[in-house]
Amino acid sequence: MNNVKKIYGIDTLYFFFETNENYDDLFLEILDQLEDIKGKFQKKDIEFENKDLYINLKDMQLNFLGKQEGFYWFKDSNDFFRIGFKDKYKNRGLNDIRVQLQGNGIYTFGISSIIKLLQELLSDYITSYVPVTRVDINCFVQYDLSFIKKDMFVTRKRKYSTINEIGDANNTQTIYIGKEPFKLRIYNKSLELKKSKKFEIMNEYFLNHNFNLEETIFNVEFELHRTHLKQFNINSLEELFANLKNLFITSMNEIKLIDVNSVSSANLSNNKYQAQTHPIWNEIINDFNIDEFLQNSLPLERLKRKISIYDENKFEYEYIALLRKAYINNLTLDTENLNELYFKAKESLKKTTTTKELKKDYIEVDVIHESTNEKENFRLFPDGSLIKPLRTETVANLSDYELLVYLDKTSEKQHLSQRDNHIYQVAYKEAQKRNLLLNISSKEAMQF
Repeated sequence: MNNVKKIYGIDTLYFFFETNENYDDLFLEILDQLEDIKGKFQKKDIEFENKDLYINLKDMQLNFLGKQEGFYWFKDSNDFFRIGFKDKYKNRGLNDIRVQLQGNGIYTFGISSIIKLLQELLSDYITSYVPVTRVDINCFVQYDLSFIKKDMFVTRKRKYSTINEIGDANNTQTIYIGKEPFKLRIYNKSLELKKSKKFEIMNEYFLNHNFNLEETIFNVEFELHRTHLKQFNINSLEELFANLKNLFITSMNEIKLIDVNSVSSANLSNNKYQAQTHPIWNEIINDFNIDEFLQNSLPLERLKRKISIYDENKFEYEYIALLRKAYINNLTLDTENLNELYFKAKESLKKTTTTKELKKDYIEVDVIHESTNEKENFRLFPDGSLIKPLRTETVANLSDYELLVYLDKTSEKQHLSQRDNHIYQVAYKEAQKRNLLLNISSKEAMQF
């Protein structure tokens, strides 16, 4: 059990922002922006959908999703978060701003970064109090839990006795125990990812934590809602983050996975509580640590940039949206105009780009290690800090020859650090996927 790889974290997080006396101005501004954009479509008698509408909050554009439960819902262009705004004079039992963090943001930029961004965007309209409404605390484990059956759990609370199992006679894919406001989910994450939009993001996340994507990954996840959290006097995000470890350990003890081989068949039928806790359950409980996960954060400037892959579908969507915008604003463009613009764009690609260097706020320096005489490149910044630049290759974009050369270089350094080994493994898997390793001699193959 000591070699089982685990990643602890928060898979889902919903919360409110408490608003101040200025909030009503923001809400009216949001409604005005929506009506202005609707008016442009209506004047031209053009049909529109929710996705055609948007608002600007400071320097960030938020796309409209629709109205639900009195909230006007929006999402950012990266789909890192969803945020809802309601009329402060309606449904006064709820706070006025509701937030749902999405997996795209949680597993790339981190919870801390996104919360900081939202607090900056809403700084004029909110207080420091952030009530939490739901959290899913989880552990990704590199371990095949498909052997689990619903009769392998014990709990002394009748309200957790609801158990649903999905799978076949031999393997369990998903198991649910309990119901809102507290329930446990255990499911095969590897299977889920095959049909998930977060496939690439999660694979990168697992690789960065040295998981083997060719081996099974399961998720052990507790879903806790506001009414359950209040039993532990947890109301705000601050209180939640301070008590995550206790919450997780308590949850694991409320619903235990037992080792059915630790008691006789008779005792298993009559009194399962005599059975020992399964070793994998103890392993997950004892190693819980979420500090690194919560500290994962990036500068807000990077968070505000849109990260996307520009392909034909993206071009078509933007092209149609641009033409619609031109039509709404009385710009007449016929086929001849569009052809002329096409050739202008094509010709502009032929022009030589400027060679003027960007102004750097650092000096390139070489540091020679006394013991090995090895030379390394660093960047010296005005504050005196010495930073080693991060140099990476997107292996998928390399040609076959370039990939083999890159693989050879990374193989020589793979033993130096965990990061070097990770870089090598990514290159190796790409070469393996292209069947390039079949052409390597048997002696070289043994090195891999």
